[in-house]
Amino acid sequence: MKGEITINHVHLETPLVINEQITQLLIIENPAEFYNVVCDLNNQLEGENGAFVFLREGQPILPSTCGAMITNIFNFDLNDKKILNLLYKKMESIALGDCVSVFNELNAKTFSFITELSYQIPFSLDYNELQPSDYFKSAGVKLEKNYDSLEEKIVCYINALIELKKCEFFIFVNLKSVLNDEKLALIYSHCKKEQVGLLLLESCKQRPLRNDERAVIITEDLCEIVENY
Repeated sequence: MKGEITINHVHLETPLVINEQITQLLIIENPAEFYNVVCDLNNQLEGENGAFVFLREGQPILPSTCGAMITNIFNFDLNDKKILNLLYKKMESIALGDCVSVFNELNAKTFSFITELSYQIPFSLDYNELQPSDYFKSAGVKLEKNYDSLEEKIVCYINALIELKKCEFFIFVNLKSVLNDEKLALIYSHCKKEQVGLLLLESCKQRPLRNDERAVIITEDLCEIVENY
């Protein structure tokens, strides 16, 4: 991370802190408030306005530029349109840089192939010069899905967005509801190694906090409690 990120909200007395050392939990036991917070944060990670203020060294930052959020841990796609667009953009920069001679040769062969075919057609043809992304889409280039567990899929997702988007933090909803502490430890350790932060939004406290977790808890009656601070 480029530096610790602090998240403020008008309804929170305690700021949320994201860094690579400690996993931040926001546990909201009030269902309506939990829904509102998840929707608001998800909108902001999609680039919309919201009530949360993200700060680095006291200066506002846009979470959509340096973070990612998974709201449905049961159904997220490593090959959704946004990730594939980032992948193609990365590959295109390489194709037009270090591999430009190979790309030019491929384009010349494609042009020659279409020209040869046009001689067999009894009318004139028109066609466009292909861009690198045209080849990627035609070939169905995508991220492999060779993972055996949810935690492995999450690690693949984190790795992809660190590389393609330069993500510095990730937000997951109800992750502790489906992963035990042993599996969570694998994800926490990986994020520390990659120097990215984690924020977990939970609808209830599943079990005692780990030593590398801290939590802001909003109770059913909207009281605020902190643990491991």
